[in-house]
Amino acid sequence: MMVISPVRMDERLSVGTRSLCGVVNSVGSDAYGDTCFAFLKEALNAEHWALFRYRANQPLKCIATGSGQHKAAAKQNIDRFVVRCHSVDPCVRALNGRNVGPTLTKLAIDDIEDEQYRHCFELTHVRERLSFLSWMGKDLYQLSVFRGPHKQLFSSVEMAVFAAIANVLLVTAQKHEILMEEPGAIPKHLDIDGIERFLKLHWPTLSVRECEVCARAVAGQTIEGTSLELEIRRTSVITYRQRAYGKLGISRANELVALLNNLHAERILAA
Repeated sequence: MMVISPVRMDERLSVGTRSLCGVVNSVGSDAYGDTCFAFLKEALNAEHWALFRYRANQPLKCIATGSGQHKAAAKQNIDRFVVRCHSVDPCVRALNGRNVGPTLTKLAIDDIEDEQYRHCFELTHVRERLSFLSWMGKDLYQLSVFRGPHKQLFSSVEMAVFAAIANVLLVTAQKHEILMEEPGAIPKHLDIDGIERFLKLHWPTLSVRECEVCARAVAGQTIEGTSLELEIRRTSVITYRQRAYGKLGISRANELVALLNNLHAERILAA
């Protein structure tokens, strides 16, 4: 049975200093997702975890994730959730975008009506998920942990522990996101459609499909996610990226981000 409840903000939390320090020390590095997973596995016997950010007029973004097993399937599920499944998530839909206080939800596989989303749980052998949803400024964050069929169901005590942990992790996650975006943040006023138009305006030799693929690379979308959203093969995404990068004289997505940022800065100075 799906459970949705408000969260008490005065819960006490006892955690190992070493585990928490490990999370703090990994902020801003590629190790952050795995370090947080180790922390959540120790505290809650979690098998997967993921953190998503919802922001108005921008695509859903996965801030960090980690898995103990079924890693390939879990990664693919992240892309499916970002592209489509978040829109059919019963817990997210129940909140209906309302800016309420921190909320804790518990979702079992039997609570999922959408077949595609239910199949995501099956692929990673997930039986139950806890999610902590909280607004930070104008952004909604969803932090989730998952358990498989060979583990006990999350107890009420564990739910309280998770809520307290989530409050702590969200503070580190917000800083982590800022640090990871610093080397090349795209112009803040541009969404994916805006990036596509920006690319086509300044590099008219790029095809429509090349602009679509590059815009999603700039926005941080994975190859798998782009493939799902544009309904093209993964190999086609790679090919379009390579063609576009060749025309632009670059070889990586971060170089494309820097190229856009430099051009955007030049326009501001010239205005």
